[in-house]
Amino acid sequence: MIRPIVTTLVVLLSLAGYGCAQRPGTPAYDPTPRIGVLIPKGPPDYALLLDALQGAKLVTDGPFEYRTGSISGVAVVLTIQPTDGEVMRALGAITMDHDFNLRAVLYPGTSGGHLPRGEMGVGDVVLGAKNVDHGNYYLSPKGEIEAGEFNAIQPGMLHYGPLYADPRLLAMLACSATRVAKQAPLPAWLEPVAADKRPQIFFYGIQGSSTIWSDNQAYTEATMKVFHEIDEDGDWYSNLAATLYHVPFIEVSVISNSIFAFPERSHGTPESPKGEPNSHVFAQRESNRIALDLIGRYGKTILAGSYSTPTEDPFPAGVFDKMREPQGLLQGCK
Repeated sequence: MIRPIVTTLVVLLSLAGYGCAQRPGTPAYDPTPRIGVLIPKGPPDYALLLDALQGAKLVTDGPFEYRTGSISGVAVVLTIQPTDGEVMRALGAITMDHDFNLRAVLYPGTSGGHLPRGEMGVGDVVLGAKNVDHGNYYLSPKGEIEAGEFNAIQPGMLHYGPLYADPRLLAMLACSATRVAKQAPLPAWLEPVAADKRPQIFFYGIQGSSTIWSDNQAYTEATMKVFHEIDEDGDWYSNLAATLYHVPFIEVSVISNSIFAFPERSHGTPESPKGEPNSHVFAQRESNRIALDLIGRYGKTILAGSYSTPTEDPFPAGVFDKMREPQGLLQGCK
């Protein structure tokens, strides 16, 4: 097992520029304080963010392309990952962390719901208060899941478990999500959970990352017993990349599919009416609107501030038991 781990580490450090001379064509470090925005490859619907970018300039580093400029007068850098997957997004994040002076990394994305029908639906918003890697586990001979693949055989090694949002940044994100949700009633074909058809907001979301798309309810319930994730396709990997660089990570996801809410549909994806965007595009646009509101209203505050990258729970006891309650997060909304 050592050789693949060492090889992977060498690749990551090479991408980050450590231990080797600068490659020809590698961009010079950009000292401008910026907010970095990670744009998922799919769904391929990028117009909201790209159209908001003013004074765009293209910067290339190996396989990764970055667009610098400003949104609402706030200096940003955007990247669309070159191919799909959380690992590729994390590689783009670690290169962006190295090449630019990032004061925060923002990831607006989509995810699959893990909560039962009637509790969570497509179009609901999950704020990443806690990120977990629910694909990193030991599977016992009896089929029991234990968190941490190597915990039992390598005690004392450097290990990253759950990663958390800075509470002040989570409060800003909660304000932006609330504003957008109030203006965005969900269409009937998404079968909204809330009576007013507005998206529910899970203010203290536990977001799960893995390279597995599970529509097997028994398996999902098994991982939830250990990791307590309420959705699938958070971005723990990019969060880890940012954490290693001491750059705060901000994540918002909108539920785009749920095998619990739509068990009869392929991949838990509801069928959209002819001529309307599918649920994945709908969810990504909602997520992007929240990101744009956050940048527009709080971007300058974020650039001027100093925020943490918690690896221990920074929140009051019990907040994750009442995820849909803001519990003070909305007190400072502009």
